[in-house]
Amino acid sequence: MNILNEIEYKSVSEIKGSLIYKFYSAAFPLRNEVLYKNWRWIYRTSFNNLEPIVAIHKNKIIGHAGLISNKLSFNNYFFNGIWFVDFFILPEFRNIGVGKILTKKWMALEDFHLTFCNKKSLQVFKTFNWIESNNYFKSCKIINPLKWIPFFNSLDDNIINKLNFFRLFNKPIYSQNLDIIKLSENTNMLINIINNQNFGLVNNQSGIKILRDKRWLEWRICESPFIKNYYLFLINNSYSIVSLVTVNKKRKLNIIFSNYENSNFELLLNQSIVSWSIKNNVDIVWLSVNKLKNKNNTHKIFKKNFHLTFACNSKNSLISNEVLKNISNIQGVDSDTDILSYNNN
Repeated sequence: MNILNEIEYKSVSEIKGSLIYKFYSAAFPLRNEVLYKNWRWIYRTSFNNLEPIVAIHKNKIIGHAGLISNKLSFNNYFFNGIWFVDFFILPEFRNIGVGKILTKKWMALEDFHLTFCNKKSLQVFKTFNWIESNNYFKSCKIINPLKWIPFFNSLDDNIINKLNFFRLFNKPIYSQNLDIIKLSENTNMLINIINNQNFGLVNNQSGIKILRDKRWLEWRICESPFIKNYYLFLINNSYSIVSLVTVNKKRKLNIIFSNYENSNFELLLNQSIVSWSIKNNVDIVWLSVNKLKNKNNTHKIFKKNFHLTFACNSKNSLISNEVLKNISNIQGVDSDTDILSYNNN
């Protein structure tokens, strides 16, 4: 019998927890615990009740196609789309067609499909007429390069921080109006942001974009199981929401979402975040995902760039693939951008 005929495809909620945990441990060992405990939030099932799809063979999960539902905006029309994440087929079941079937079932959930992916996944997507773009990247600023040198791994953190020569060459730049708020201790501030008429300034970009509205912010920040790690950097009506975590002796600050009044505030806010990070022994700061054409003075601060392979597909004639591949406002698109360090929390 053809093995493909023995495989079933179901939503995650239809599967026993023990099978899900076993698969996540094999497929995503660096974040298996956090995925298992928080998959409903991570995959944003509350938006329209869509869930990851799994492939099952003889009571064993062998494949997984995760998703994050998003609302898209184009020419004053709104559409539902899904961001494809955590696509994985167990090695012993690859190259027999499971990936293609799983992708086809996943694509049937919505008309618009988006993802950052590796070359292997891209090969599968291209069989379904997806197109790719290399116009997206993530940037970071390494503040303490000593943390990436194996020789220093055995030293105490306090000693490494004192030896960090980088701090000597960085003049702190702060705005006098800068407020730094731990969000888990001041939810009222976040509620004020949600209710602030200025929320969504970044949504005023032309062309197709992912909508970052109040409903998105409530899910991504207010309902996050990791809000204890979130801080708000605020200057007037411009702000950044960041997560701060420590893993493998490295203190990492990830900028999840930012909203700026103008380019001057963008530069000032990011300079302030870096200055605060230097003072507070943060080892690396990650900027949100961005597009190459949007490079500006901020990226003079975040000089280390990593190109991402973006792929997309549209089944709706109102928006072509060529239009979709230029989508903007993708910051904060993956709920797992700041949870890679949260395993076993």
